[in-house]
Amino acid sequence: MSQGSYKIWPATAAGEPLGNPTPPTGQPVESPNPMDEKATDIYFGVVNTVPQPPPKDQLELQQDIEKVLRTVQLIYGHPVAGSVERCKSQFRSYYMRLFRLAQLGLEGPDASPEISKSALATVSANLIDDEASRVKNGHLVRLGGTAIVLALPFILLYLVMRITPPNDGLANLLLSFGIERVIFANFMLLWVGCFIGVWLSYGIRTSVFTLTDLTVTDSDRLLPVIRLLFAGSLTMILGIMFMLGVVQISLGNHSLTDFSTSPMLAFLVGTLCGISELLLPTTVGKRASDFINQGK
Repeated sequence: MSQGSYKIWPATAAGEPLGNPTPPTGQPVESPNPMDEKATDIYFGVVNTVPQPPPKDQLELQQDIEKVLRTVQLIYGHPVAGSVERCKSQFRSYYMRLFRLAQLGLEGPDASPEISKSALATVSANLIDDEASRVKNGHLVRLGGTAIVLALPFILLYLVMRITPPNDGLANLLLSFGIERVIFANFMLLWVGCFIGVWLSYGIRTSVFTLTDLTVTDSDRLLPVIRLLFAGSLTMILGIMFMLGVVQISLGNHSLTDFSTSPMLAFLVGTLCGISELLLPTTVGKRASDFINQGK
C-alpha cells in the first residue's frame, strides 16, 4: 500500500470534471458519479498535499488506464461495434471498471498500483476477447470487397488479352509500344494474385490480437484501397525485375522469370508477393538502393 498521488473524478469528453472534485473550504465534499451519461473520460488530478512528482508505478498505471480507456472510447463511442444500446452498455461497463481501478491504484492513503495494474490486464484481455473477432472479420470483409472491386478490371483485361488474336489490331498496338500481348495478360494476373495475397496476409498475421489491433488494423495506417494499390505497384516492379533477369529466384523447377509466359506462375508469384506485402517496400527499396550505389 502507498499514498495515492491523484484525485480521480469522472470527466466529460472535453476532459472537464463533472462537478467539483475539490470544493472550497466549508462546502460539502461531493461524491464522484461515474454512472453519469456525460462521464466519458477520467480526470486525473494531482494532489498537492502529497510528495511530488507521483511515483513511477502510479504514473505508469495512469498511462495504462488512459490507453485502455482511449480504446474503449474509440470502439464504443460510435455505433460501429453493434447497436447503439449495446455500445452504450458496453462503454459504461468498461468505464466503471477502469474508473474503479484508477481509484484503487491512484487515490487515497491505501492506493494499490500493483493490484490495479494486474486487474487492468484482465480488463484489457476481456476487451480483446469481446471485440477481436468483430474487428478482424469486419476488416477482412472490407479488404476483400475492395480487392474484388479492384481486381475486376485486371481480370477483364486478362480475358481480353487472352482471346485477342495474335495479329489483331489491339495486339499490334501493344507491340508498337514494345509490349507483348501474353506478357501483358500475365501481368494482369500478377495484380490479381497480389490482391488476394494482401487479403490473406491480414488474416495470417493477426492471429494474436493486441489492444492496438482493435483500433489500428495495420501499423502503417494505410486504407484498404491504398494498401492494395501500393502492394500491387511494388509487385509489378518486382515482376519487371524478374522478367528482365535483374533478380534471379526459382520456385522448385521454375524460374520466376517464366511467369511472363505462364499464367499459373504469374498468379502464384503475385499471391506470394501479396502475402509478403510488409516485406515488399524493404525488398524493392534495397534493390533500388543497390542500383543507385552501383551508378556512383
